[in-house]
Amino acid sequence: MGAAGLVRTSFAAPEARTYYAVLVAATAYPNLPPKSALIGPNHDAQLVREYLLGNSPVKFDAANIILLADNLDGAIGSPTLDGILSGLAQIAAWAKRGDFVYIHYSGHGSQQPALSAGDETDGLDEILLPSDTGMWTDRTKGVPNALTDNMVGQALDAIRNKGAFVWIVLDCCNSGTATRAAPVGEDLIAERKLDPSDLGIPASEIRLATAAEESREVGEGQIERQAAFAFAEDPTSAQGITRGDLVAFFAAQSIETTPEMPLPKGQPDATKFGLFTFTIFQKLAENPNVTYRQLGHAVLQQYTADGRIRPTPLFEGALDARVFGSEIVDTPMQWPLESKGTRGSIAAGLMHRLVPGSKLAILPGPLSEMSEALGYVEVVAAKNLTSMIKPVAYEDRPLVALSDIPAGAYVRVARLEIDFSMVVARPGAVAGLEKQTADANAMLDVLAADPGRRFNIRLVDPGEEADLRLAVLPENAILRASPDGSDAPALWFLPPSGDVSLKDGSKPPFVAAVDPERLRVGAGEVLAKIFRATSLSRLAAGSDYRPEQVMVEFKLKRPSENLMKPLQQATVPRVLPGDEVHILAKNLSSKLIDINILYVGSDYSITHIDAQRLVPNATIEEGLLAFTDASFGFERMIAVLTEAPPQSAIEDLSFLAQGGVPPATRAASGQPAFSDMLRDIGLAPATRSAMKLGDKNASMGAVLIFPVETVPAS
Repeated sequence: MGAAGLVRTSFAAPEARTYYAVLVAATAYPNLPPKSALIGPNHDAQLVREYLLGNSPVKFDAANIILLADNLDGAIGSPTLDGILSGLAQIAAWAKRGDFVYIHYSGHGSQQPALSAGDETDGLDEILLPSDTGMWTDRTKGVPNALTDNMVGQALDAIRNKGAFVWIVLDCCNSGTATRAAPVGEDLIAERKLDPSDLGIPASEIRLATAAEESREVGEGQIERQAAFAFAEDPTSAQGITRGDLVAFFAAQSIETTPEMPLPKGQPDATKFGLFTFTIFQKLAENPNVTYRQLGHAVLQQYTADGRIRPTPLFEGALDARVFGSEIVDTPMQWPLESKGTRGSIAAGLMHRLVPGSKLAILPGPLSEMSEALGYVEVVAAKNLTSMIKPVAYEDRPLVALSDIPAGAYVRVARLEIDFSMVVARPGAVAGLEKQTADANAMLDVLAADPGRRFNIRLVDPGEEADLRLAVLPENAILRASPDGSDAPALWFLPPSGDVSLKDGSKPPFVAAVDPERLRVGAGEVLAKIFRATSLSRLAAGSDYRPEQVMVEFKLKRPSENLMKPLQQATVPRVLPGDEVHILAKNLSSKLIDINILYVGSDYSITHIDAQRLVPNATIEEGLLAFTDASFGFERMIAVLTEAPPQSAIEDLSFLAQGGVPPATRAASGQPAFSDMLRDIGLAPATRSAMKLGDKNASMGAVLIFPVETVPAS
């Protein structure tokens, strides 16, 4: 259920609050089939623990963190059913009113026939799988040692009844299937879900259980999304006085899977993490000064920037509370410098977008301006949350020895770089289509080497990590994607997962592969459109406006309703043809701000909706667009904000507009600023585009992404 009606509980004073955590990492399942083993959960738990102890904006003591994992330093026990319930009970015993409790589970999830008739609307219990989970017994006993949603709810209630605030993150999934049309290396991606059949549950028992209840799954024509677990119930006003609030983050909706994979993306020898866990803490590392709603929105924006259309994380509960209950503080990308001899280090790394070669300004203190920089340092080695640095000569500043840097100095990110290159996995061999696959790969080599191309791609082998996957298959090989398709070969363009999502009318694009020249022209046009649409989403990482400076809110109006409902951050609403979108934007700053509204369709079209200038304290409130039945799938509304110099022309991004990719193609100066990166997208940047930070002569900007899923009316 949603957070509506929750009664907010006031925190105790920060100095009276204690922070607790329970981290559960289930990797080995000795009683289940060998394929059940995971790698990422231990890495998740290690990352979260390291963040809480060294990077969190609030203080967690190691003694207050219960870590349950096998073969992991710092763990106090295995992630068995008894271990998990005991750990949660211990926190309930310790907690007092005003305390904060963080709970994290990484491992497998699944479903079983509900143990109590009528207890679940779909007839199935959602379950988490501790390490001692066994094979299913029968309808009365279920899966031995499984952690049911009711058990978790009761454990959370015990903590909340003490008056503590609870934030729970579940990096697992309980159901869902995917059709994979392009190969993905088995060592790259593993789904954190076991099918009921993997637990020995007969399909007949699942059918029997679901037949007795009305399914609650989100399917075609249904609008509301569902999380697997329903924790954020609406308490009565009497409960609100004593119970602590709750926030729940779910890696996927109830009918999706969620993966673990090597992260950060593009790093050699990257460690396998849960995508959801890594993204949450990457966004927190970049900006801890957020509410849970803003954090959820940042996670969705990152998924969009990475080209992911699934899974769809869900965020519920008291989302407008601040993460960890921290105070509102200004949080530039800066950290105290620590040095020993000739070596320096900072408590920031890959998750803060620092990579070897990143430049940071040395400042006398945390409140210093960039103009006061004493010199610069460069990152020479970076881990997820730490980096080694060395002084360098940069800009107009000479090299400064570490020994000459005053005590209490900070380093601040001086230059933000956005990687606009698109990694494309070549099509793999398919029996009977060897020649067409070879022709497609030769064509890709020609396109990648063309100096006049309007995109920048890096080709990798089939199955390797990629932003876009290609497959050579007959037009009619993917059911329903091309209803009028033949058995002629075609080059398909697929998301990073290689999956094909055909529900609710969405379709992947393809180019017929019969004629080499038409294939080259068609594929080049498709790649250019995908590149521009993807780059615009990636630019969200360059945002340097804050919510208190500019407020942008989209509102949804359905034909059957007279009211306009805000499209809340941290959600992916499902919209129907005929639904309207309106905008409310306010300039709360003292600067002139240009706002451009763009719409990126599931077919990679970019429609320029509006461009206006907001003077200080000005407001825009107007209708923007109505959804049509031209395309269905995951689409996004984008608000682009750019600071405008006085008496300048309005920034007009209509040059970014482009038509969509047809479902089937059968025929053929000054300091770098935010606006410069926008123009780079239109021109296809060499590989990266950069914006100097903290420079008062460079205009600021932001890209705010609001994803939606368009579905047919019936």
